[in-house]
This record gives sequence, structure tokens and C-alpha cells, in this order.
Amino acid sequence: MKRFTTKIVLLGIPILLMFIIMELGLRSIPSDYKLKKEYLDANSNKIETLILGSSQTFFGIDPKYFVSKTYNAGYLLQSLDLDFLIIDKYKDNFKNLKTIVLPISYFSLFSKLSLTPESWRIKKYVIYSDLNIYEKLFQNFELFNQNLKVNILRLKDYYIDKNDPLHSDSLGWGTTYQSENAKDLIETGKTAAFHQRFDLALEVVQTTTKENEILLKQFMEWSENNNIKVILITPPAYKTYRNNLHVGQLNLTIETANAIASKYNNCEYYNLIDDSRFTAIDYYDANHLSEIGAEKLSKILSSIIEESANEDLNKSIKN
Repeated sequence: MKRFTTKIVLLGIPILLMFIIMELGLRSIPSDYKLKKEYLDANSNKIETLILGSSQTFFGIDPKYFVSKTYNAGYLLQSLDLDFLIIDKYKDNFKNLKTIVLPISYFSLFSKLSLTPESWRIKKYVIYSDLNIYEKLFQNFELFNQNLKVNILRLKDYYIDKNDPLHSDSLGWGTTYQSENAKDLIETGKTAAFHQRFDLALEVVQTTTKENEILLKQFMEWSENNNIKVILITPPAYKTYRNNLHVGQLNLTIETANAIASKYNNCEYYNLIDDSRFTAIDYYDANHLSEIGAEKLSKILSSIIEESANEDLNKSIKN
């Protein structure tokens, strides 16, 4: 029995060593999550405008076009609960924060990352972003969140093929949705609208919606108490996407955003989903802007923020 145990231990040592080497190798691959955390750790006290949200704002709002000191903390499939965890983590450091841009997209109220097929991304926030997320033990390891084949391909892609794994620039904007590589607007419109439609009668969707509405209320109260303006937007989308949306889901999204803006004095809502200023050339796919559209949207939002700041200044002078 002792000899058998010894053999098991000796066999386990190289497996453990391989696990450690692969885990360290995966963690050493540059990560957008880590990049964003490092920026916020060092600069959150300087940020004046903060962009949150998922891929529509990650790719669609470029901080370099803002007058104020702006950072894009959005990312792929980043749901409202994660947006608010970012706020919670840095709330005591946001000494100069004046405006938050928060997207209320067609899907925002009815979903969260942990309920999607890409819930493995949660471990990225646990490992690299250091957010206060309920942790399961396996979420602390890269190797346990995707299958071995995927992890081997990731290692090969970075260490052997020398491909850059980063998708964002120094100000957090997503750089990879370039107009020169734009997708078919008809096909992507149908596909995206189908995948982002939720059965509002399902209990899990109703529960998620209520949780998101509670989070929004808490967030709005915090921002109001700290004199921070909140700009809610429903981002631009091409007609092939808009025409395939479920009317009830879209109307509920718009109604909820309007209700929030009406309730809180520090909040404004802009429904840009069918804004005529955006044409086919502005899109990477039917529900994401390219760098051309991102420049346009960023300048629009910057103008809104500056006009609002001037109005507030004038009011304070008069008072």
C-alpha cells in the first residue's frame, strides 16, 4: 500500500508541475482586464468622465475625442452588475469624476454575464480585476474555466505565433472593430437581434430584470449623492438590427431609461438607436460602430457633456 501511494505521488508531481507551468503561462499573457485595472488603480482619482458598458460602448466610444479626461472601462459582455462593481471598487478614489456614461442597450436590463454561454469571463474579473465577486474556487484558475484545447491554443497563439491578445488602447477603447474589416450588415443584424432577444415571461429573466433595476436605483442614488452626472444612452444600431428587435423588449428598455432620467435630476437619457446621423459607413457590424462611427459618437457625447457642464456652471453663478 505504501509503495502504491508513493507511485501515485510520484506520478502526480509532474502533472502538478505541468498545471503550475500552464497556469503561470496563461496568467502571463497580456490581458485587457489587467490593463484596465492597472489604469484605474493609478488614475481613477484623475478621471472626469467614465465610460461603462459592454461591447457597444467598448468599441463605440473613444476617450481621445472627449474634452474632459475620459476613460473607457467597458468591455465585452460586461453587464450592469459588473459595471457597478467597478464603481464600488473605486468609488472612494473618484475625486474628480463628474460624468458617467452608462449604456442601456436592448439587452442590458434582461441579462448578466454569469447567465450567458460566456460566463467563463467572470474568472477574468476575479483573477485580474480584483472585483468583489462571489468566488467559486475554480474561478481563481485560468485552466479550470476553459477546456484544455482552448488553453493550449491560447498559449500557442501568444508564445509561438506572437499574436497580440489585447483589444484596447491606453484609454480603454476597443481598437479591433475597424471599418476595413466591416461585416455584412444584413446578416449580422438578424443574428445579433435573435441572440439578444429574451423571453420576458421566463422567471429567470424577470428575476434578472428586477435585480438590474435595483442596481440601477442604487447606482443613481450614489451618483446623485456625489454630484455625478449620469448620461444614459441606447447606442446607435443599423436598421437591419433595429428591424429585427422585439418591440416589447425595446419599448420596456426605453421606458425604463426614460423613467430613471425623469426621477433623478442628475440623469439624462439619449436614445440614439435610430439616430439619423449614423449611416452604414459608421458600422463595423449591425450593432457595433467602427472607428469611424466611434469618433462620431464620442464627439456627440463630449459635446453633450460640455454643454451640460456649462449649463450647471451658469446656474451656480446665478444662484
